[in-house]
Amino acid sequence: MNIQHSTHDSKEMDKTSLLQVSSISVHFGGIMALDKVSFDIHKGKIFGLIGPNGAGKTTLFNCLSRIYNIDEGDILFEGKSILNKVDYNMCDIGIGRTFQNLALFSEMSVLDNVMVGGHHRTKSDYFSNALGLPWARREDRKLKEEVMELIDYLELNDVMDTEAGSLPFGTQKRIELARALASRPKLLLLDEPAGGLNHDEVEELVAFIHKMRDEKDLTILLVEHHMNLVMQVSDQVAVLNFGTKIADDIPEKIQQNPEVIKAYLGTESS
Repeated sequence: MNIQHSTHDSKEMDKTSLLQVSSISVHFGGIMALDKVSFDIHKGKIFGLIGPNGAGKTTLFNCLSRIYNIDEGDILFEGKSILNKVDYNMCDIGIGRTFQNLALFSEMSVLDNVMVGGHHRTKSDYFSNALGLPWARREDRKLKEEVMELIDYLELNDVMDTEAGSLPFGTQKRIELARALASRPKLLLLDEPAGGLNHDEVEELVAFIHKMRDEKDLTILLVEHHMNLVMQVSDQVAVLNFGTKIADDIPEKIQQNPEVIKAYLGTESS
């Protein structure tokens, strides 16, 4: 099978693309971490990103989150370059993410952790809240109502007053997901969402990713080692190997692609 390389190097934005990654390259010293990687993610789709260890998946994710800068190329979100953005204001433009290594405030309650995810949408600060200004109280009340809906959505009602760090790993994963949703993202980046989950929890996650996409009007990009989950939930899958994109297709074709099989197994299937 011939690999169909992306034709997305054109500067023209596909009208249905929410995110366009255009020929991005990243170097760390003399190491080429990403080499002219391109792909589009269309609105309302679930896009899987896979590859062997060291393929460049985490580097790419961190470029999209603006944690890392790129050396060449561009990243467009809703038709506009995000290269002038920094990691802490990505929520402001509609990009939310979870982390492979959980980034919860372990001594804060579940409720407060999820509230943090929505605070960027409010105008209140420490002083307005401390003074109990009426408009700040209204903002806080509205945010709390939205957060309570998310806590119910993620089935966290019974633990919402519990310290997040004292809860099981699977529950902490749901807390981080609720916090990401509290930012009202248009594009949700999921970093190894199935990591550390048992079989039953992974099956629940498969159903929930589809549910989120449909009910929250989301576009989702996920990086994941759990191949069955990726193939079940994704509309499109891109494969990286040694920093280069070697395939970009529907899941059924990705699974039959000789170069993908070779990248994972070290040899082509017989």
